Amino acid sequence: MLQPEAWFKIVEHDYTQLIAAINWQKMFFTQHEDFQLLDVGCGTGRFPKMLQPQLPVTLRIQYDYLDPSHYCLATCQETLKAPFLPRHGWQTTLEHSQEVLETGTYDVAWAIQSLYCLEQAHLHMALQQLLRTLHPTRGTACFVLAKHQAFFPQIHQLFYEHCAEYTPPPYLSAESVVVMLEELGATNIIRELPCTHTISIREDRLLEQYLQQSVMDTTPLPKWRQHPRLRDFLDAHRHDDTYQFPNPYWLILSTPSTAGESGKHRLQNYLTSVTPSQPAR
Repeated sequence: MLQPEAWFKIVEHDYTQLIAAINWQKMFFTQHEDFQLLDVGCGTGRFPKMLQPQLPVTLRIQYDYLDPSHYCLATCQETLKAPFLPRHGWQTTLEHSQEVLETGTYDVAWAIQSLYCLEQAHLHMALQQLLRTLHPTRGTACFVLAKHQAFFPQIHQLFYEHCAEYTPPPYLSAESVVVMLEELGATNIIRELPCTHTISIREDRLLEQYLQQSVMDTTPLPKWRQHPRLRDFLDAHRHDDTYQFPNPYWLILSTPSTAGESGKHRLQNYLTSVTPSQPAR
């Protein structure tokens, strides 16, 4: 599979756009108490590592994090630097976190590219659990997921229709998350981030690893190209000497219904006024 550094070299601009889209000074406003933050699906901690230079040195952010991978938990803990102060690391997933997460605790909870494998049947319970962990008036949830029309969900569906021999894992889209948040009464604002991943046509090994990472399967590239639908789909993304894979994301900011109109106003203030993206809705 694709090594983490190679993967982040491809997707680094995704995180750069995300960091530019939020006014972090307003989200992490000055307060006397430490901030309480929950990272859902922390991975190796690359996002907080990139964000850390943007934050005031006077902040103190108590950082709880969960992930099903022990390796990711250990790596994230080593990666976190001030103002992020690693506290609790739990080896679990959001839908199985009821026993470790407390109600009304967190000022901020984020799930950055980490909910894709959440099954639709567990979506209501998982998002309800996340909203409950937020402070009722000042808590903010931040989700980042690819849209249904993005390359990732499309290649995932095609691969499991034509190349895989077993039932596909779920692939949750940003739209599905927004629908469920609205059903739960959350206040949401959305900004689209138009990300594109570029790989040279001469880098077959990198392309193979990128595709394998996209569907979480180790099928080699020659087998992908034996299937006409998959081959044609990849060729449609070839532009001169590069493959360009569009992966528009939604940045979704949410707050519980208990935050009221002031919660919506607060979320709107968190978005920067100018980013290379579509307006919030």
